Amino acid sequence: MNFYKAIVSYKGTQFSGWQKQPDQISIQGEIEKVVAKISNCKISDIQIIGSGRTDTGVHALGQAIRIATPLRIESSAFKKAINSLIHADIKLKEVEVASEDFNPVFDAIEKEYHYYFSTSKDISPHYQELLTFLNQELDLELMNQACSLFIGEHDFENFRTVGTPVKSTVRTITECRVEKVSHHIFDFPENTFVLKIKGNGFLKQMVRLIMASVWSVGSSKKSIEDLRDYMAIQSTQKFAPTAPPQGLYLVQVSY
Repeated sequence: MNFYKAIVSYKGTQFSGWQKQPDQISIQGEIEKVVAKISNCKISDIQIIGSGRTDTGVHALGQAIRIATPLRIESSAFKKAINSLIHADIKLKEVEVASEDFNPVFDAIEKEYHYYFSTSKDISPHYQELLTFLNQELDLELMNQACSLFIGEHDFENFRTVGTPVKSTVRTITECRVEKVSHHIFDFPENTFVLKIKGNGFLKQMVRLIMASVWSVGSSKKSIEDLRDYMAIQSTQKFAPTAPPQGLYLVQVSY
Protein backbone atom coordinates (compact mmCIF):
# COMPACT_ATOMS: atom_id res chain seq x y z
CA MET A 1 0.00 0.00 0.00
CA ASN A 2 1.02 3.60 -0.60
CA PHE A 3 0.13 6.37 1.83
CA TYR A 4 -0.61 10.05 1.26
CA LYS A 5 -1.53 12.96 3.49
CA ALA A 6 -4.01 15.44 1.99
CA ILE A 7 -5.63 18.69 3.10
CA VAL A 8 -9.25 18.87 1.97
CA SER A 9 -11.59 21.83 1.64
CA TYR A 10 -15.32 21.26 1.29
CA LYS A 11 -18.71 22.88 1.50
CA GLY A 12 -20.73 20.49 3.64
CA THR A 13 -24.26 21.55 2.70
CA GLN A 14 -25.08 18.69 0.35
CA PHE A 15 -23.41 15.94 2.38
CA SER A 16 -24.42 13.81 5.34
CA GLY A 17 -21.17 14.81 7.01
CA TRP A 18 -17.61 13.55 6.74
CA GLN A 19 -18.18 9.93 7.70
CA LYS A 20 -19.30 7.35 5.17
CA GLN A 21 -22.79 6.01 5.92
CA PRO A 22 -25.05 3.52 4.12
CA ASP A 23 -27.28 5.14 1.47
CA GLN A 24 -25.91 8.62 2.29
CA ILE A 25 -23.62 10.95 0.35
CA SER A 26 -20.60 11.77 2.50
CA ILE A 27 -17.30 13.54 1.91
CA GLN A 28 -15.33 10.43 2.89
CA GLY A 29 -17.43 8.29 0.55
CA GLU A 30 -17.00 10.65 -2.40
CA ILE A 31 -13.22 10.71 -1.99
CA GLU A 32 -13.11 6.92 -1.68
CA LYS A 33 -15.03 6.46 -4.94
CA VAL A 34 -12.70 8.77 -6.85
CA VAL A 35 -9.50 7.29 -5.41
CA ALA A 36 -10.74 3.77 -6.22
CA LYS A 37 -11.44 4.83 -9.80
CA ILE A 38 -8.02 6.42 -10.24
CA SER A 39 -6.36 3.41 -8.60
CA ASN A 40 -8.33 1.01 -10.79
CA CYS A 41 -9.34 -1.05 -7.75
CA LYS A 42 -12.30 -1.79 -5.51
CA ILE A 43 -13.31 0.67 -2.79
CA SER A 44 -12.52 -2.06 -0.25
CA ASP A 45 -8.91 -1.99 -1.45
CA ILE A 46 -8.36 1.59 -0.28
CA GLN A 47 -8.77 3.42 3.02
CA ILE A 48 -9.51 7.07 3.78
CA ILE A 49 -9.11 8.35 7.36
CA GLY A 50 -10.02 11.91 8.38
CA SER A 51 -8.74 13.87 11.38
CA GLY A 52 -12.29 14.06 12.72
CA ARG A 53 -15.93 13.81 11.76
CA THR A 54 -17.84 16.90 10.69
CA ASP A 55 -21.63 16.87 10.85
CA THR A 56 -24.15 17.41 8.06
CA GLY A 57 -23.89 20.99 6.80
CA VAL A 58 -20.52 21.70 8.45
CA HIS A 59 -17.72 22.96 6.22
CA ALA A 60 -13.95 22.55 6.17
CA LEU A 61 -11.08 24.68 4.95
CA GLY A 62 -8.39 22.32 6.21
CA GLN A 63 -9.56 18.79 6.96
CA ALA A 64 -6.50 16.52 7.16
CA ILE A 65 -6.81 12.99 5.80
CA ARG A 66 -4.72 9.90 5.08
CA ILE A 67 -5.22 8.03 1.82
CA ALA A 68 -4.06 4.41 1.58
CA THR A 69 -4.12 2.99 -1.95
CA PRO A 70 -2.34 0.32 -4.01
CA LEU A 71 -1.52 3.07 -6.52
CA ARG A 72 1.93 4.65 -6.51
CA ILE A 73 1.73 8.11 -8.05
CA GLU A 74 3.47 11.47 -7.82
CA SER A 75 1.69 13.70 -5.28
CA SER A 76 0.89 16.61 -7.59
CA ALA A 77 -0.47 14.24 -10.24
CA PHE A 78 -2.60 12.49 -7.62
CA LYS A 79 -4.05 15.81 -6.45
CA LYS A 80 -4.81 16.88 -10.02
CA ALA A 81 -6.47 13.56 -10.86
CA ILE A 82 -8.69 13.56 -7.77
CA ASN A 83 -9.74 17.20 -8.21
CA SER A 84 -10.65 16.58 -11.84
CA LEU A 85 -13.17 13.89 -10.85
CA ILE A 86 -14.40 14.81 -7.37
CA HIS A 87 -17.71 16.51 -6.51
CA ALA A 88 -17.55 20.26 -7.16
CA ASP A 89 -18.01 21.05 -3.43
CA ILE A 90 -14.88 19.06 -2.48
CA LYS A 91 -11.31 19.98 -3.37
CA LEU A 92 -7.90 18.74 -2.27
CA LYS A 93 -5.63 21.68 -1.43
CA GLU A 94 -2.45 19.71 -0.74
CA VAL A 95 -1.22 16.15 -1.24
CA GLU A 96 2.07 14.70 -0.03
CA VAL A 97 3.55 11.26 0.54
CA ALA A 98 3.00 10.03 4.11
CA SER A 99 4.31 7.16 6.18
CA GLU A 100 2.19 4.15 7.06
CA ASP A 101 2.40 5.28 10.70
CA PHE A 102 0.72 8.63 10.05
CA ASN A 103 -2.66 8.74 11.81
CA PRO A 104 -4.61 11.96 11.22
CA VAL A 105 -6.70 11.38 14.36
CA PHE A 106 -4.15 10.44 17.01
CA ASP A 107 -1.22 12.44 15.64
CA ALA A 108 -3.13 15.74 15.73
CA ILE A 109 -1.74 18.25 18.23
CA GLU A 110 -4.32 21.01 17.81
CA LYS A 111 -7.46 21.78 15.84
CA GLU A 112 -8.89 25.16 14.95
CA TYR A 113 -12.56 25.85 14.21
CA HIS A 114 -14.28 29.06 13.16
CA TYR A 115 -18.00 29.70 13.51
CA TYR A 116 -19.43 32.58 11.45
CA PHE A 117 -22.70 34.27 12.38
CA SER A 118 -24.48 37.51 11.62
CA THR A 119 -27.03 39.74 13.31
CA SER A 120 -27.69 41.55 10.03
CA LYS A 121 -31.37 42.17 9.26
CA ASP A 122 -30.57 41.71 5.57
CA ILE A 123 -30.59 37.92 5.31
CA SER A 124 -28.97 37.23 1.97
CA PRO A 125 -29.93 33.92 0.34
CA HIS A 126 -26.35 33.61 -0.95
CA TYR A 127 -24.96 33.19 2.56
CA GLN A 128 -27.57 31.10 4.36
CA GLU A 129 -25.55 27.92 3.79
CA LEU A 130 -22.28 29.58 4.83
CA LEU A 131 -23.13 31.29 8.12
CA THR A 132 -25.91 31.49 10.70
CA PHE A 133 -28.23 34.49 10.86
CA LEU A 134 -29.51 35.42 14.31
CA ASN A 135 -32.57 37.52 14.93
CA GLN A 136 -31.17 39.07 18.10
CA GLU A 137 -28.69 41.67 19.26
CA LEU A 138 -25.48 40.42 20.85
CA ASP A 139 -22.99 42.14 23.13
CA LEU A 140 -19.43 41.47 21.93
CA GLU A 141 -17.88 42.11 25.36
CA LEU A 142 -20.27 39.70 27.09
CA MET A 143 -19.60 37.05 24.44
CA ASN A 144 -15.87 37.30 25.04
CA GLN A 145 -16.36 37.09 28.79
CA ALA A 146 -18.20 33.84 28.16
CA CYS A 147 -15.44 32.65 25.82
CA SER A 148 -12.80 33.20 28.51
CA LEU A 149 -14.46 30.59 30.73
CA PHE A 150 -13.74 27.85 28.20
CA ILE A 151 -9.99 28.51 27.98
CA GLY A 152 -7.85 25.96 29.78
CA GLU A 153 -8.38 22.31 30.70
CA HIS A 154 -12.00 21.42 31.48
CA ASP A 155 -14.34 18.46 31.49
CA PHE A 156 -16.64 19.16 28.54
CA GLU A 157 -19.14 16.40 29.32
CA ASN A 158 -21.93 19.02 29.31
CA PHE A 159 -20.85 20.29 25.89
CA ARG A 160 -21.21 17.22 23.72
CA THR A 161 -23.83 14.97 22.22
CA VAL A 162 -23.71 11.20 22.30
CA GLY A 163 -21.67 9.75 19.46
CA THR A 164 -18.44 7.82 19.17
CA PRO A 165 -17.34 6.56 22.61
CA VAL A 166 -14.40 8.49 24.06
CA LYS A 167 -12.00 7.59 26.86
CA SER A 168 -12.21 11.06 28.39
CA THR A 169 -14.31 14.19 27.98
CA VAL A 170 -11.49 16.42 29.28
CA ARG A 171 -10.11 18.77 26.65
CA THR A 172 -7.76 21.77 26.67
CA ILE A 173 -8.83 24.96 24.88
CA THR A 174 -5.97 27.31 24.06
CA GLU A 175 -7.93 30.06 22.30
CA CYS A 176 -11.58 31.10 22.35
CA ARG A 177 -12.74 34.54 21.28
CA VAL A 178 -15.34 36.33 19.17
CA GLU A 179 -14.35 39.02 16.67
CA LYS A 180 -16.34 41.23 14.35
CA VAL A 181 -15.52 40.40 10.74
CA SER A 182 -14.29 43.52 8.94
CA HIS A 183 -13.24 41.78 5.76
CA HIS A 184 -13.50 38.21 4.62
CA ILE A 185 -12.95 36.27 1.44
CA PHE A 186 -16.69 35.48 1.35
CA ASP A 187 -17.61 39.20 1.66
CA PHE A 188 -20.12 38.45 4.41
CA PRO A 189 -22.87 40.97 5.34
CA GLU A 190 -22.48 43.73 7.91
CA ASN A 191 -22.61 42.73 11.57
CA THR A 192 -20.97 39.39 10.91
CA PHE A 193 -18.91 37.86 13.71
CA VAL A 194 -16.65 34.85 14.04
CA LEU A 195 -15.92 32.59 16.99
CA LYS A 196 -12.31 31.40 16.79
CA ILE A 197 -11.54 28.39 18.93
CA LYS A 198 -8.46 26.16 19.18
CA GLY A 199 -7.88 23.10 21.29
CA ASN A 200 -6.21 19.72 21.55
CA GLY A 201 -9.45 18.00 20.62
CA PHE A 202 -13.20 18.45 20.37
CA LEU A 203 -16.15 16.23 21.24
CA LYS A 204 -19.20 15.66 19.04
CA GLN A 205 -20.99 19.03 18.52
CA MET A 206 -18.80 20.60 21.23
CA VAL A 207 -18.06 23.77 19.24
CA ARG A 208 -21.73 24.24 18.35
CA LEU A 209 -22.76 23.88 22.00
CA ILE A 210 -20.07 26.34 23.10
CA MET A 211 -21.24 28.77 20.41
CA ALA A 212 -24.83 28.50 21.59
CA SER A 213 -23.76 29.15 25.18
CA VAL A 214 -21.78 32.23 24.11
CA TRP A 215 -24.86 33.55 22.29
CA SER A 216 -27.00 32.94 25.35
CA VAL A 217 -24.70 35.12 27.46
CA GLY A 218 -24.21 37.69 24.69
CA SER A 219 -27.97 38.17 24.38
CA SER A 220 -28.33 38.41 28.20
CA LYS A 221 -30.65 35.40 28.31
CA LYS A 222 -28.12 33.87 30.71
CA SER A 223 -25.40 35.47 32.81
CA ILE A 224 -21.69 34.81 33.13
CA GLU A 225 -22.40 33.43 36.60
CA ASP A 226 -25.01 31.06 35.14
CA LEU A 227 -22.44 29.70 32.69
CA ARG A 228 -19.71 29.43 35.33
CA ASP A 229 -22.05 27.52 37.65
CA TYR A 230 -23.17 25.24 34.80
CA MET A 231 -19.57 24.36 33.92
CA ALA A 232 -18.90 23.36 37.54
CA ILE A 233 -21.47 20.54 37.54
CA GLN A 234 -22.45 17.63 35.32
CA SER A 235 -25.88 18.11 33.80
CA THR A 236 -28.11 16.22 31.39
CA GLN A 237 -29.65 19.54 30.35
CA LYS A 238 -27.92 21.73 27.77
CA PHE A 239 -27.12 25.32 28.66
CA ALA A 240 -28.56 26.42 25.31
CA PRO A 241 -29.92 24.69 22.17
CA THR A 242 -27.21 23.47 19.79
CA ALA A 243 -26.10 26.09 17.27
CA PRO A 244 -26.92 25.30 13.61
CA PRO A 245 -24.20 23.66 11.47
CA GLN A 246 -24.12 26.25 8.68
CA GLY A 247 -21.59 28.63 10.24
CA LEU A 248 -19.07 26.04 11.39
CA TYR A 249 -15.74 25.47 9.62
CA LEU A 250 -12.87 23.13 10.45
CA VAL A 251 -10.04 25.52 9.59
CA GLN A 252 -6.82 23.73 10.38
CA VAL A 253 -5.34 20.63 11.99
CA SER A 254 -1.81 20.93 13.34
CA TYR A 255 0.66 18.05 13.61
